[in-house]
Amino acid sequence: MKNDKKTNRKKFVFPAAVGVAAVWFGSHAGAGFATGRQEVEFFVQFGWSAFWVGMFAMLVMGIAIYNGLEFARLHDTHDYRSFFKKLYTPSGTILPLFHLQTILPVLWDLLYIYATILGAGVAIAGASDLIRQALNIPYVIAVFFTASILLIFTIFGAGLVRTASTGMSIFIIAALLIVTILGIKLSSANFALVVSKKISTASYTKILWMALLYGAFQSVLIAPIVSVSAVLKTRKSTFLTALYGFLINGSMLTLVCIMLLSFFPAIVNENLPVYFVTTQLGHKWVNALYSLTLFFALVSTGVCLIFGVVKRFETVWTKGSGIFKNLRVKRMTICLTCIVISAGISFFGLTAIVAKGYGSLGIFSIFLNIIPLLFIAPLKNRKARKLHDGNSV
Repeated sequence: MKNDKKTNRKKFVFPAAVGVAAVWFGSHAGAGFATGRQEVEFFVQFGWSAFWVGMFAMLVMGIAIYNGLEFARLHDTHDYRSFFKKLYTPSGTILPLFHLQTILPVLWDLLYIYATILGAGVAIAGASDLIRQALNIPYVIAVFFTASILLIFTIFGAGLVRTASTGMSIFIIAALLIVTILGIKLSSANFALVVSKKISTASYTKILWMALLYGAFQSVLIAPIVSVSAVLKTRKSTFLTALYGFLINGSMLTLVCIMLLSFFPAIVNENLPVYFVTTQLGHKWVNALYSLTLFFALVSTGVCLIFGVVKRFETVWTKGSGIFKNLRVKRMTICLTCIVISAGISFFGLTAIVAKGYGSLGIFSIFLNIIPLLFIAPLKNRKARKLHDGNSV
């Protein structure tokens, strides 16, 4: 009887759609998001519209992600190189002489590397500015200290940091939620004033353009999302993944924007907006919790991004002479090069990197990501669906 009960027990397993949506959220809630600088740069600085426009950005991204996941499912392309090579391949006779299936995947590869190095630069800049404010030391020393930690962990402890990165994401989201709730509670009157008077610093055209840019540069996350999408076997599962991702990412983005908008306009010029809010709350434990969690989250983000570039280039660097025949030496060389470049980028400052770097990334992504995912992928998906699984859901 006992054995029958054990046999009948069903082990609870999260639906595949939830797991893939969680990867999307974990990738979105990175260095720029956790510091609050992304939200201020693309939404909050324009006033009351930050209350709702983030959902528009996530809707654009959500549709792109859905089309991308369906494309990966129907064409069995679960790594970004084969995914984009297949997506960019002309399906008819349009522009056959331009070899789009060869040129565009290379451009996307460069885009992804640019996004990765840029993200590492944001992580270094954020961690360094946090150290500068906490310890009152020069920014140059803080950057050197942060870069040294990244180098050590990437070379000797990348596995440990990658394993801990999920936990760090959970901690930073928890800390961010605490700050968000307390921040809204503290300054809800200012938020109500900004929204009721519809205080705005830009036209709707500018506001919607910045939201589109945000959704566009975030669409680069299709790479890690597609890499874990093999578990999605039906059209319904890809739709639910996109829906869950839209709701989770959109809701969290909106909550943080509301909190930051509660401190508008003072928050606009802060390099670390969320950290600034923690200094206004009057709870030292909140400031300490957020600062410590943010620092480790930024370090883990930087390590994971840099290690991703290392893995990408070590497969290309097949030849070498002298000490460069050794794989470990190659990895250390690539790693050091990435950190030097990222550290150099960090000297532009977090605000400039997010504004200029992510802005340009968004523009490139519109052409290489958004347009193909919103217009080309649905056409190819429809054709593949008719060939393979009809109208299955």
